Amino acid sequence: MMQLMSKLLIISILSSLSLFAKTNISDQEKLERRLISYVKDAISVNPNFKLEKVKIRQSKPVEKLGGNWRIYFLDIDLIMTKQNNQKMTVFDKLFSNGDFIVKDFLDIVNKASLKDKTVPDMDPALYRRDHLLYGNFDAPNKIVAFSDPVCPFCISYMPKLIEAVKAHPDKIALFYYHFPLTMLHEEAPTIIKAALVAEKRGVKDVIEKVYKNKFELRTGNEDVILKAFNKAIGTRVTKNDIKQQDILKHYSEDLELAGKMMINGTPTIYVNGKKDFKRNQYKELIK
Repeated sequence: MMQLMSKLLIISILSSLSLFAKTNISDQEKLERRLISYVKDAISVNPNFKLEKVKIRQSKPVEKLGGNWRIYFLDIDLIMTKQNNQKMTVFDKLFSNGDFIVKDFLDIVNKASLKDKTVPDMDPALYRRDHLLYGNFDAPNKIVAFSDPVCPFCISYMPKLIEAVKAHPDKIALFYYHFPLTMLHEEAPTIIKAALVAEKRGVKDVIEKVYKNKFELRTGNEDVILKAFNKAIGTRVTKNDIKQQDILKHYSEDLELAGKMMINGTPTIYVNGKKDFKRNQYKELIK
């Protein structure tokens, strides 16, 4: 009997501790649970999708709004029920001050979306050696570039950035990720995959050469694109080469990371973890 009472007492104490642990959560945790619940309810009414998971990847205060307003960056894993249950991940943002959830704010003066202007900070995991383009990996300043080699602005901007980093490798490490704007530049995916093949074969300065050659071909024909690429870079990349598993994996991973960072234009530049909207901070780093 004593042993039974002892066991019951222990169970009672553990239950009390468990209840206390469940109720003793911070206001921030409670808010995040409500945000996740809100997203789940919003998705549940759409029969085309089944929710797999919602995760708040990052949040930060929104200085322009003041008070307790924060923006929350969400990773939403979905199953497309009408497309053979294929999986997809959607990246979204929500604002909240603890009392209200708001999808966006519009600046009354310039009519700009605050949602579009507020971006997540750089994930340090993107400082990867296999994406180091120029500079020393341990340099005190780190720049991450998401760029499209056929984008006119990128063609104008990237060579200048590359030149600055090559001249000051002890000051800046430049990490490069491919982000083709396929709706505008249909040749970009093939150019990128060909560049990945050339890099794999040990061809030096491939990315720099691609930008300097300005592959504005206005076609998605792989034969035409590869012919122009090989002539300019001095390679023999074939259609079979750009379809190799490791090349496709690298290409798709870059796109996935760009999506996770909610990037929608090029070139997108991060300097020491923060988005450089004007893209000229690198000039200050080399003075």
